[in-house]
Amino acid sequence: MDIFVANDNERNFLFRNEKGAGFSEVGVETSVAYTEDGLPVSSMGVDFRDLNNDGQPDLVITALGGEMFPLFLNSGHGFFSAFTYQSGLGVQSVTKSGWGAGAYDFDNDGLKDLFTANSHVSENAEFYGHHKYRQPNAVFRNLGNGVFQDISAEAGEAIRAAAAHRASAFGDLNNDGRVDVVVSVIGAPAEILYGTGASNMHWILLQLEGKTSNRDGIGTKIKLTGRSGLVQFNHATTAVGYASSSDSRVHFGLGADTMAREIEFRWPSGKIQVLRGVKADRIVKVAEP
Repeated sequence: MDIFVANDNERNFLFRNEKGAGFSEVGVETSVAYTEDGLPVSSMGVDFRDLNNDGQPDLVITALGGEMFPLFLNSGHGFFSAFTYQSGLGVQSVTKSGWGAGAYDFDNDGLKDLFTANSHVSENAEFYGHHKYRQPNAVFRNLGNGVFQDISAEAGEAIRAAAAHRASAFGDLNNDGRVDVVVSVIGAPAEILYGTGASNMHWILLQLEGKTSNRDGIGTKIKLTGRSGLVQFNHATTAVGYASSSDSRVHFGLGADTMAREIEFRWPSGKIQVLRGVKADRIVKVAEP
């Protein structure tokens, strides 16, 4: 596994794993240190996950108001390309100040959407500018063509509530197949946002148990092929967003598919495991061979 570090108003770092013998910092060479304008931003939260189902983990980063949330697509050759403007995320995020971030399939259609926890960094922001200190969180739906659409206005009253949000953690709290979010709030109790949509869509939640690998299977790469042929990629991690730790179980939305034709696991130990004909709408416990 490689490591990405989001830095506040300085260039970001990408540490490439040199086959377990150490790390090389390659943020500039791989084009993730700066935006496409060659500038650093106030990078806060980040998720390092495959957004377009091509098998390569991409990067989405939150930043402060006026900067836009950078999005970098992984070319698969050790380089990234800035896709902030083309994805629509740039224009839609420029007025937001983001902290926590997560890329999860909230509507179970087989495409990972984006969630950002928002609030200005300064509680006095409204006295010296047009920015708001307390801001609503945001949900950006993955349209499947490289574009993300801000659907926060349609995502429920809880999403639209303005507060001093900071960290966000993700997981299926009630095991109903829909990803939930817990968001910390300065000076107030944390918000628990339960996913309630897309009840007609199917899902699988994978709970890994490493044997030779680490106990939670962190770092396991997973390829899922649905009955309809839709191929998705994900990996086991708790390192999501900002100042938080999320559920180690791996969630997949299957859309209309009632079964996964095949699920392939590449464990950190190097072992490869394949399950076939896995029924949807359940939690599947998977032990490393």
